[in-house]
Amino acid sequence: MKVVIAIDSYKGSASSSELALHITKGIRQVYNESEIIICPIADGGEGTVEALSCSEGAKLIELTCKDPLGKSVNAKYTILQDGVAVIEMASASGLPLVPPHLRNPSITSTYGTGELIVDAIKKGIREFIVGIGGSATNDAGLGMLRALGFRFFDTSDEEVVYAKDLSKISKIDKTNVLKELDECKFWIACDVNNPLYGSNGAAYVYARQKGADDAMIEQLDSNLRAFAKLVDDDLSQTPGAGAAGGLGYGFLAFLNATLKSGIKIVLETVKFHEKIIGADFVITGEGRIDKQSTMGKVIDGIALACREQNVPCIALGGGCSELDDVIHEKGVSAVFSIMDAPMCLEEAMEKTKTLALIEKKTQQVFRLIRASKS
Repeated sequence: MKVVIAIDSYKGSASSSELALHITKGIRQVYNESEIIICPIADGGEGTVEALSCSEGAKLIELTCKDPLGKSVNAKYTILQDGVAVIEMASASGLPLVPPHLRNPSITSTYGTGELIVDAIKKGIREFIVGIGGSATNDAGLGMLRALGFRFFDTSDEEVVYAKDLSKISKIDKTNVLKELDECKFWIACDVNNPLYGSNGAAYVYARQKGADDAMIEQLDSNLRAFAKLVDDDLSQTPGAGAAGGLGYGFLAFLNATLKSGIKIVLETVKFHEKIIGADFVITGEGRIDKQSTMGKVIDGIALACREQNVPCIALGGGCSELDDVIHEKGVSAVFSIMDAPMCLEEAMEKTKTLALIEKKTQQVFRLIRASKS
């Protein structure tokens, strides 16, 4: 029997690789001689670097760079065996890096994300996967672009560095931009469709959770609009341009970038379609399986790939709720919760408990499979 394990992390509990190890143990207790392929997986958001760093030949890189407020932070990215760098902007520019009382998207910056890119370029990398979820910023990528060598000036030749001053930019100096950028390709993992500005744009939809009040939101939106008018207003309406406080727009307007579904990028990167050829089963899942699981997340991408090759797909979740037939229409053969008794959320999310539960549930699922074949 051939089984491919491609499970997302259970956020706050266990990583993709940890879960896969215990799923493997559960299968081995029933089918000891089975061929098991572990395919670390994520949807391009939080956990993508951690998951893909477990891939064969991958190298995890640690770098001290600037956080959204300009303080030092240790961030990580990974370089895959084929020379592609995988970066999560949240590692350097994420909202959790800023204490709630200091959150202010008029001054937070994506500079640290740019530092990660520069470091990878210096190591010879020319192709990037960048996940842009979870930002603390609203600077349209201004900070990232400054780290890459772009300079932005107002009418008094004063350099502009903050989101609050985007509307003051009158000149863009590319003299010191890294020449290697012309050789680089960026795949941007983006699963939101917001334009850069407007009622559904970066500021009005996301800035409040980053610390903005009504007046600041209005000003930030106006600044993004002015910046787009200066640079390229057509691109501002591209679905995803407003992702991560406009970082999506920054990539589109200044770099050789393509915005794409995160899970699609990851599945292509790990060559998932090749891995499941001839598989008897694929095991996937995430911490909570619900209606959102079929909306461009890990389970959705895995299930569609399985359906294309007619491979049964089993989903294991910490909790399962609000499910309907859509998840099965997408390609999931069966869904199981790993819970075996009532317990509080804190107990259920304790790592040792989670791993024991998923191993036990996997064993029971494969005992049923074996019984059906006898």
